[in-house]
Amino acid sequence: MNRRDFIVRLTVLTAAPAALIACSGGEEGLRCTDVTQLSGAQVQTRTSTLYLDHSTRPENCVGCTFYQAGAANACGACTVVPGPINPAGYCNLYSARS
Repeated sequence: MNRRDFIVRLTVLTAAPAALIACSGGEEGLRCTDVTQLSGAQVQTRTSTLYLDHSTRPENCVGCTFYQAGAANACGACTVVPGPINPAGYCNLYSARS
């Protein structure tokens, strides 16, 4: 096996677990955006806090004081933002757990 083949195989092998998690509904593939059960005021609160289902920031909901974890590979909850909350999400009320 030459160097190029080795690098290609290594890349495929390291990317495969991440792809499986995304396809199985892991945090990467988890969507917590269903607000059909919320009132207009609750949706407005969610919007005004700038809740994002997936954060590009290093901080995310799973590390926030207000986050309440759900079951494995499921949406959680928040004590200040109504509706389903993605552990990989973020809002402007983020407060790091101490």
